[in-house]
Amino acid sequence: MRVSRRSLLQTFGATAVLGSSAKSLIGVSLAGDTQPMRCASPQQCSILLDHNENAYGPSEKVLAVLRDAANFCNRYPRTEYDFLLGKIAAFHGVKPEQIALGSGSSEILRLVATEFLAPGKKLVQAAPTCPLLGRFARSVGVEVINVPVTRTYEHDLEAMLARAGDSTGLVHICNPNNPTGTLTRRKDIETFVQRLPANTMVLVDEAYHDFVGPNGSYASFLEQPIDDPRVMVTRTFSKMYGLAGMRVGYIVAAPEVARRISAHQLHFGISVISARASAAALDDPEYARQAAKRNADDRQEFLNQVNARFLHALDSHANFFMLDPMRPMDQVMDHFKKNRILIGPLITEMPKYVRVSLGNPPEMEEFWRVLDLMPGSGKMVM
Repeated sequence: MRVSRRSLLQTFGATAVLGSSAKSLIGVSLAGDTQPMRCASPQQCSILLDHNENAYGPSEKVLAVLRDAANFCNRYPRTEYDFLLGKIAAFHGVKPEQIALGSGSSEILRLVATEFLAPGKKLVQAAPTCPLLGRFARSVGVEVINVPVTRTYEHDLEAMLARAGDSTGLVHICNPNNPTGTLTRRKDIETFVQRLPANTMVLVDEAYHDFVGPNGSYASFLEQPIDDPRVMVTRTFSKMYGLAGMRVGYIVAAPEVARRISAHQLHFGISVISARASAAALDDPEYARQAAKRNADDRQEFLNQVNARFLHALDSHANFFMLDPMRPMDQVMDHFKKNRILIGPLITEMPKYVRVSLGNPPEMEEFWRVLDLMPGSGKMVM
């Protein structure tokens, strides 16, 4: 990518500003088997670039609903679930009975594992990928087959197909993939699904779909569905819509499949406030458009800074990057922690890389300033 002289001058000439308020630290990693860095108290962690959150927060329309919904926090959900289901169904052009709700896509993954995996069954997925489904599978005695990604960090579908058989209860495809941020071509996934054993279910995790820019090789399985009841698609309000703390995710599947998944839901597992906020988020398409553009601009600026320091990062289609800082990783992790910045955990399959979530401009300015304090900085001098 070309490095803009203007953007470099703006970045290197800017004064780093830390966020004025500290956020709470989430303790479960979504990107690898290693636990993330922890601080002694939330106040010691000023910048959180470790969980792929939307650093800008939800839209003003959603915030207004959140303020109003606080008046109903003493009540259990009544009509809120049906209302949200109707909103999601209309948004995707499906029927409400095709949707199951969950407390974030994390619960959706657990519900899917509960329904389609059991001892004697196998889960086939990429390595690395979001590890939650694998953890849930192992907890119920399921064998997890981790298939390394290709040299271009896509799902190795041929290798995954070779490991799938009649005992494979579920195949997991995260696209864009977490933690690599890469895409696997839609036509290749379709061919892969057609060649799987007839009794194998397929979970397509599209948590980061909203961040994908125009791309001829990619298409959502919700925007362009295929006529195959084995295919299930998950989405979340945690990323683009800035509602990670509200914990609302959902899955779209064939009606019978959605019914089976819903049977394992926690009763009243989504709060009144969360349901109302999520419905409001779908009513604000302009915010979603602006958020996508802002994320694309933030990605470009990240790559500009990477190039200016002669480092390397994988080309990402999400709101995070896999960065090779070209320094000993234990030193990198410790250095950022000491400077009150949390970055993603070490990932076993990619020991030279660290995942960095995109923060807002002041947070990213501080990230690069702190990185440049390490010995061996390669920042370009203008």
